[in-house]
Amino acid sequence: MNKLELQQSTDGYSIATVGDLSSFEGKAFVKDILGTTSMELSVGTLAPGSSVPFFHHHKQNEEVYVVLSGTGVFILDGKEKAVSSGSIVRIAPSVSRNTRCTGNEPLVYICIQGKAGSLEQYTLTDGVVEQ
Repeated sequence: MNKLELQQSTDGYSIATVGDLSSFEGKAFVKDILGTTSMELSVGTLAPGSSVPFFHHHKQNEEVYVVLSGTGVFILDGKEKAVSSGSIVRIAPSVSRNTRCTGNEPLVYICIQGKAGSLEQYTLTDGVVEQ
């Protein structure tokens, strides 16, 4: 499967899949299929030697990338930063960015976007332990 597929959806949750990440190619945005209202999440791959076809920045969303496998570079305001499996990269909205796969296997990553400065509660302050 090379696309995002909704498996189950109710009023309280949605479950989707892109299938086996080792064979996934391209990029899948999950906002519309999961119905998220506070963030965008995408799963992406770059083939060996390829890069995102454009540089970009955001008006208000910061991004966090989690590299699942492969090696590459993030070009952040003109500076190359090496990444590999396990790297986590946060990028402020105004930073110009691009990504390139530098290894012999695809660069596979998750990208999470959220409005910068909007996190008011998190894990310990937002979670409610149920008895």
